[in-house]
Amino acid sequence: MQDRNGVLEETELTENGKPKRIYQGLGSEIGPVTVEDGKIVDAGRLLMRETWNAALPTALSDAFNEGKELKNKPDVWIHKNRMSGLWGNGTACTEYLEKDGIKTLLFAGVNTDQCVGGSLQDAFTKGWDCILLSDACGTTSPEFASECVEFNCARTWGFVTDCNGLDKGVQNMLQARQESNA
Repeated sequence: MQDRNGVLEETELTENGKPKRIYQGLGSEIGPVTVEDGKIVDAGRLLMRETWNAALPTALSDAFNEGKELKNKPDVWIHKNRMSGLWGNGTACTEYLEKDGIKTLLFAGVNTDQCVGGSLQDAFTKGWDCILLSDACGTTSPEFASECVEFNCARTWGFVTDCNGLDKGVQNMLQARQESNA
């Protein structure tokens, strides 16, 4: 276990004093995992499609299934094969965003300092407006890793808010639109 400063306990060091490697690579077997209700599930291979550990949580899966049935701008699910969903010259995600003329991206997910941060930096570099939803992100890294991403996002790559801030902003925008149409 790491403390707030990222210092490893002795049990997490190898016999030569180096940190044990946590990340074993895509496709490595995770093994059995005990979930919140006490049930043990086979977590499958790390971040491989159609495995328990790569599946959406039930509430998000239900929302996605409902959203993909919308006639106007249905929800889409785009798989990525790198830490960043926007890495390289062209990805399914960049093609979708460009085709639909989407200019502003909201970032949420795990891990803040890895996949989320990598995608956010690539999006900023490619010219998208970026908003990081800080309370919709998480990581197993030390707290300072998320703080670093939030710091740089707020000062360079875009904006940082939380889900309540986003909700208030959307409500204010809708109210202003309604008042201008009245």
